[in-house]
Amino acid sequence: METKNQQIIKSSYNFLQNPAEQDYASHIHNTYEILYFLQGNVQMVIGGNVYIMKRGDLFITRPAVFHSVKVIDTKMPYERFVFNFSESFIPAMSKDFFSQARDVYNIPHAHPIALLMEEWKKICQNNDVENIKEVEDYILKAILSLLSEFKTAKEIKPIKSNKLLDEILKYIDERPTEKITVQQLSDVFFMSKSWIVHTFRNQLDISIMDYVNKKRMIYAQTLIANGLTPTQACEQCNFSDYSTFYRQYKKFLASMPKNDKKTALE
Repeated sequence: METKNQQIIKSSYNFLQNPAEQDYASHIHNTYEILYFLQGNVQMVIGGNVYIMKRGDLFITRPAVFHSVKVIDTKMPYERFVFNFSESFIPAMSKDFFSQARDVYNIPHAHPIALLMEEWKKICQNNDVENIKEVEDYILKAILSLLSEFKTAKEIKPIKSNKLLDEILKYIDERPTEKITVQQLSDVFFMSKSWIVHTFRNQLDISIMDYVNKKRMIYAQTLIANGLTPTQACEQCNFSDYSTFYRQYKKFLASMPKNDKKTALE
């Protein structure tokens, strides 16, 4: 679903009887994402952290953060909600919460957020509501507002955490215009190139260079959405020629630079 002003980029309710691993490849985008989990035997990977997903878990992924779902048992149904939305959609009262939000919160089954999710599930299943985009806006804004008041003393810990990987990700994220190499990362973090290559492939399910290049493309998309021409974004991201930039953009974003002008972040 998509609202006219593009603030909610996408929302979905999914129930898969036999989820397949390939259906949930690692990905990255310029929007916030909320994933609300109902059932399944799956794990959530956000950066260097891996979480077991439990019923009522609400995961928050910030823009440009790499994340994925790993299906552990394809024989168990997988049920979830996903909302992707721009920062401008977040209510003013919730801005502070999202600036320091944790990766995951468990929502009690009787909490208003859980009840709203159940109501949205019925709407998605029946598809019998007029002005469904307006209802979608209302429900997500209500959820975001309720999150800003959500009180919990329990912090959900990941089952696996890789602090060095997080440091490497941060290093790459802070240099979106640089042509970072594996050798450069090896020199900076005093780790072997093979360890870096293996860790990216094993935990993030992506090659290190694909990660670096996709981050550059996400940054280029942000520049274009904020008013730069594709040629200017190409130059700012330090590509030697536009044809290479164009091919990389299509490969990693499945879009053309001109199509994202003034739309990606609205």
